[in-house]
Amino acid sequence: MKQNEQVNKGLSRRSFLGLGGAALAGAAVAGMAGCAPQSKADVTASDKAAAPETKNGATAGPDAAGTHSWEIAPEAIPADKIKDTEECDVLVIGAGLGGCCASIAALEEGAGKVIVVDKNPETVVARGVHIAGFHTKVQQDLTGKGLLTEPDYGHVVRRWINWAQGRVKEPLLWEFAHKSGTCFDWLYDLAAKKGLEAMLWDGYYKGPDYTEYPVTHIFYKAGKLEETVNFTFYQGSGVGDVYGNAVLVPALYETIKENGGEIRWSTKSERLVREGDGPVTGAIVSTGKNEYTQINAKSVIIASGDYAADDEMFHYYSPMTAYAMDGRFYNPPDCDTGDMHKQALWAGAAMQKSEPHSAVMHLDFGAASYGFLHVNWEGKRFKNEDVNTQSKSVTKALQTNKEAWSIYDSKGLEQVKQQIDAGLGGGLQWGQLTQPVGGEYNLEAQKIVLEGEVESGQTLKADSLEELARAMGVPAENLKATVDRYNELCDLGKDVDFGKRPEVMGKVLEPPFYAGKLVASLLTMCGGLRQDLECRVLDAEDKPVEGLYVCGSAAGEFFGAGDYPTYVPGIGHGRCVTFGRIAGINAAGGDAAKEIPSLEI
Repeated sequence: MKQNEQVNKGLSRRSFLGLGGAALAGAAVAGMAGCAPQSKADVTASDKAAAPETKNGATAGPDAAGTHSWEIAPEAIPADKIKDTEECDVLVIGAGLGGCCASIAALEEGAGKVIVVDKNPETVVARGVHIAGFHTKVQQDLTGKGLLTEPDYGHVVRRWINWAQGRVKEPLLWEFAHKSGTCFDWLYDLAAKKGLEAMLWDGYYKGPDYTEYPVTHIFYKAGKLEETVNFTFYQGSGVGDVYGNAVLVPALYETIKENGGEIRWSTKSERLVREGDGPVTGAIVSTGKNEYTQINAKSVIIASGDYAADDEMFHYYSPMTAYAMDGRFYNPPDCDTGDMHKQALWAGAAMQKSEPHSAVMHLDFGAASYGFLHVNWEGKRFKNEDVNTQSKSVTKALQTNKEAWSIYDSKGLEQVKQQIDAGLGGGLQWGQLTQPVGGEYNLEAQKIVLEGEVESGQTLKADSLEELARAMGVPAENLKATVDRYNELCDLGKDVDFGKRPEVMGKVLEPPFYAGKLVASLLTMCGGLRQDLECRVLDAEDKPVEGLYVCGSAAGEFFGAGDYPTYVPGIGHGRCVTFGRIAGINAAGGDAAKEIPSLEI
């Protein structure tokens, strides 16, 4: 196929708009340098118009020709618009955690020239705190001190598969189990050279029915452990300047440059370069208004994040998540438009087989949920609160108005401390974000967080339940009856209504009373491109697309249907590290399977 040959004959207006975000602006001139699958080109406008649509314009299923708008490649980029051509060994698309690990690994493997492109202006393309790894040096140190008993990692993976209902490529999970500890230790050594240290999180969930595992790490600036543990966000000491990926990723940017790599900001990949069924040999990137550069590369690594900001893809691949969420949080905001999912599809790659796609959706950015009494928009209890944050996020959405509150009294945070210190509760939005193994629940820090939530309106405070109900907008008689019943169950010592463990129940008696508004926030969509153990992108026949690799949230087949598996907190960032390194080594011509030592399980 000639470069300028049109491949979007049937691109209807709805399909065109469905391309989303930055892809929309370039759709009139952008196209593959090689060939798109011919079946995509043969879709007619009438075929597209016949597809059932949801109110937001997304197709309610595969359309008449078996495609969706994001699968249809726009026209090729005219040759006279490509102003420059250059060469490199490895091109990495995306400068987040996965892209950084892939770039450094490729440089260490001997790639002579590594270019990283990112469509965002120069910034920190990262968020979050937790990174999972199995049998790391941090865990081994704590085990040697008698502060930790490591889990049975084989059991962890089997539970993970069970959570996914088997809808995962199991060898990928076992590969993570075998390689993640070594890869984390590699990252730890890189970070230590930049003045960072790492600790193990002790806030994981410790319930008998739902249990998480002590595999979750947090990087922080050396000498800043106290500020990290105190995490008083409302006083300015927090993720941005002390701990988390926001301090780790800039250190990796420095490492890339020191090793001879180059990061180019405000540079967006528009099309992958592939001739017919041959290898991917680079990408055409935007370098100015209606001007492009073709970067030829021996290998291309997609590390571009997810697609949740593309409404059509999002609503198709995870309709329940789209319904349940109250808001999205991504860093940088709204840049996760699935650009490289689309460009890989246009080049002949395939998305994962399992649908719907998993989502990371926590009760973030509202009030902390804890394990307290939860009530809905009617002021009535509706669930067992002794579950993980993702379950709470979805269960809340099943209520008529999708609203829920966490109810407690003046002694509530003291109850939480007792539960956490006794190893009874925990998890995200119950335990503390940065509690280290060997430490205690920081009650004073949590009180400061509560003060900030009250000041911002995320948590309501009142001297009576009637006053609290009025502020919440729920019937006072219902809230009063619900609290009375909950206190009755606490006295009974058995939750005959919802089966909650009595040891994590606490009466609501003494004013002031609090109602924390629970907000279900989508952080990341976890569905992506089909891949193999070498991180090569696969086509619809499960054959590798030569020269094309993937890591991080753009990769698929690692999570099953439903929700992100919080059995292993931080697994999303953990796979960025593990498979980012694997992708980088392999893309540079190495053999990661042999070069990265494996944990025996």
